[in-house]
Amino acid sequence: MRLLGALRPPDRIERREVGILGLFAIVAFAQGWSGTVITHALPFVQTDLGLSDAEVFDLMAAIRAASLLALGLSWWGDHRGRRRPLLLGFALLTSANLATALVPGTAAFTSAQALARIGTVAIGSLALVVLAEEVGPRVRGYALGLYALFGSLGTGWGLIVRPLGAGGDDWRILFALSAVPLLALPFLYSRVAESRAFVPAPTRPPLAAVFRRGHAARFWPMALLAFAISAFTSPAANLALVRLENTLGWSAGAASLLLALTRAPGVAIGLLAGGRMADIAGRRPTQAVAILIGVTGGIGFYFADDGPLLAIGIFLSTMGGSAFGPAFASHRSELFPTDLRATAGAWIVNASVLGGLTGFAAGRLVVDAWGVPPTIALLGGFLLLSASSLLLLPETRGISLMPGQQTDPPEPPSAIPM
Repeated sequence: MRLLGALRPPDRIERREVGILGLFAIVAFAQGWSGTVITHALPFVQTDLGLSDAEVFDLMAAIRAASLLALGLSWWGDHRGRRRPLLLGFALLTSANLATALVPGTAAFTSAQALARIGTVAIGSLALVVLAEEVGPRVRGYALGLYALFGSLGTGWGLIVRPLGAGGDDWRILFALSAVPLLALPFLYSRVAESRAFVPAPTRPPLAAVFRRGHAARFWPMALLAFAISAFTSPAANLALVRLENTLGWSAGAASLLLALTRAPGVAIGLLAGGRMADIAGRRPTQAVAILIGVTGGIGFYFADDGPLLAIGIFLSTMGGSAFGPAFASHRSELFPTDLRATAGAWIVNASVLGGLTGFAAGRLVVDAWGVPPTIALLGGFLLLSASSLLLLPETRGISLMPGQQTDPPEPPSAIPM
């Protein structure tokens, strides 16, 4: 009954907030579709380009390394406004995917997808900041959960059209189709306004401001958690289709159908329940429980061989990861002041990028000797240990982010209330 209560929408949500969510639903859907097409196409790309498992790790690590440059767009967002760098990231993601469909060779593929990754990381950082600032604290977690839900719908749509890329170099069709959201850019340019919470700072805090001025105690635990999450989920999520098709021998259609049918309920339950529980019970306990569920399902998937156990693993890992997202995004936005919010978020995203790189690098070193399942289990264990960093952070549920209303969160208690 408690879960069903968490799935219910909040009693009051303003008309203005509904309109903002409608606009950002377009952004989220595009990010979910265009930003994950590389994951959907990876088994086809591996086969067509003749890449080994180790070379796949190298390819994905190189793409993620380039996304560190997205920090510049977030820093721009803190000093000149969120709107323009957000729209630039949207344009960069979709146009780079179009380029990926046209350019030949592994090097060109890597370069184009590196640009797309910069765009999707910038969207992920700035869109969450704007939404967190534009909606009230009573529905912030739920609103961020809805944003992620529309992103998951985009990802699901990508799975539906995925079989179109199953033959030879037909994977290029998937990248071309994922550029279709570029047509929505003029509409977004005319409708997306600057965040009301953004106030240009009289001075420009340096990029390293989050490392000092009292912010470090909040930044480093969040950065560690983001690092550990990505170190586990980047290899686990990106190699799921590779495992199903290239290791277990599933067809492209069967693998896509399994992911679509098991992820859809996991995403819906995880995002809506996780978002509401973050608003009701708090950011910290929601994140802790979500990590435990997600790691259990993710590791279980890589040690299972038959369909039902694979499906359970995907469902649990998806539900846990989905429940974690709104709570973490709300927590991240509420811990830092307006003039540092996007920059702090970008540094935390960069910690996530470094975590993904580390996950792929660690996998690159041991995957040939250990195999993929033990490698994923090792990274999952590291994430469970890193979840203790939540003890160092204060609970921020209910804090306003509007200028003149923001209050500092209390000091963290000695334990996470469960």
